[in-house]
Amino acid sequence: MHIHIVAIAGSMTAPLAIALKKEGHQVTGSDQEKTYPPFSLELKDFKIPINTTPINSKIDLAIIGSSYQSFHQTREEYRQIKSQKIPHISATKYISQKLIKKNSILIAGTYGKTTISAALAFLLTKANFDPSYMFGGKSLNHLDSLHFSKSDWSVVEADESINGCDTKAKFLYYPVKYLILTSALWEHKDSYQSQSENFSAFKKLVQNLPQDGCLIYNQNEASILPLLPFAKCQKIPYDKTEIANNLIGKYNQNNLSAVETLAKIINIDPNDISTSFKEFIGVEKRLEVKSKLNNIIFIDDFAQSSARIKASLQAIKDSYPLSKIKVLFEAHASFGQYRSNLIELSDAFKVANEIVISRLRYCLKIKSQDRLTAKDFLSTISHSLYIPLSEDIIKHYKNTLEPGDILVHFSSGGSEGINVFNQIIRLFNKN
Repeated sequence: MHIHIVAIAGSMTAPLAIALKKEGHQVTGSDQEKTYPPFSLELKDFKIPINTTPINSKIDLAIIGSSYQSFHQTREEYRQIKSQKIPHISATKYISQKLIKKNSILIAGTYGKTTISAALAFLLTKANFDPSYMFGGKSLNHLDSLHFSKSDWSVVEADESINGCDTKAKFLYYPVKYLILTSALWEHKDSYQSQSENFSAFKKLVQNLPQDGCLIYNQNEASILPLLPFAKCQKIPYDKTEIANNLIGKYNQNNLSAVETLAKIINIDPNDISTSFKEFIGVEKRLEVKSKLNNIIFIDDFAQSSARIKASLQAIKDSYPLSKIKVLFEAHASFGQYRSNLIELSDAFKVANEIVISRLRYCLKIKSQDRLTAKDFLSTISHSLYIPLSEDIIKHYKNTLEPGDILVHFSSGGSEGINVFNQIIRLFNKN
């Protein structure tokens, strides 16, 4: 079967393309003119061509990725697919139909989803459940990001955003039996106009749980508590426990506690749980320690929202209480580019000793008066610097990083920032 994926280089669509190629399908795709690692490299490794396939009747099925509206090439291909009446489906709906199983486990919330999903997929795989699964990151344990199986179990990182062809929150497309809920904060301000709309989406998710299902929730997150009355199933809180593991901070202890709570509910042997946690080493860009050089620690993290940044920085502070924490922040996510986020961001960065903001880029749909500017950062966030040029960022850290410092890189993608961070690391590798 020839399957063509529009907007193929995303965190959902690239792993999907690779999984379909492994099943024996002919897979092609399209995206923006220039795609970036890691997904561009992974697609190349599997010989999946991008932006070279004509849209015609030789395509048996087109899968439309969430970001197709972002690029001229993919918008035009979608128009051609519809005009030629080529069978097509959104990536979200396809995942729902192809991957979700009878014993469906969803992991939802504002933070922690990827780590919990990856840790749970790793545990269930080791415990011979052979789950189908999907999580939005690259496993440091070399677990595929997306896997189809024939068992009755599935694990999916379930996001509340509304993008592409979706008309409702992604997680509402997925049937659910077990739900791990980390939080219900209003993160995606590009998808929801108000806190009320955001709450309504999470409320519907909780209401979708069947009576024989289970809600495993973070009892320390106030945003979840108003949702509990809407669950007609068993509700079990999780809290941080002392679990031997390789991850940084109490924040990740909490994430693993969520996994442990669910694992006990589905009767996984405690020894298997313990062994799995000792072997699990995490996900790329989720508090990933990239290097330790000259008594300086370099950490890469995906965080963009205030809640995620705050949780990540507190986890680092808990683990390294005597170190100075310096932050290189790339404000990529469109939902974080609103001026209304400023107070929350200021609170999130409180434990950092210095925050460098790299060049700001804006989503065009955000009105100029609503945009978070460099001037806003500098006037509100203590110890912040705006350094828009890459060479100046490298020079700044060359002159200011000292033994005992921790440099945290917050970025959700793009080769420029990754290259800058790697160049900074190489500077200290030479000393």
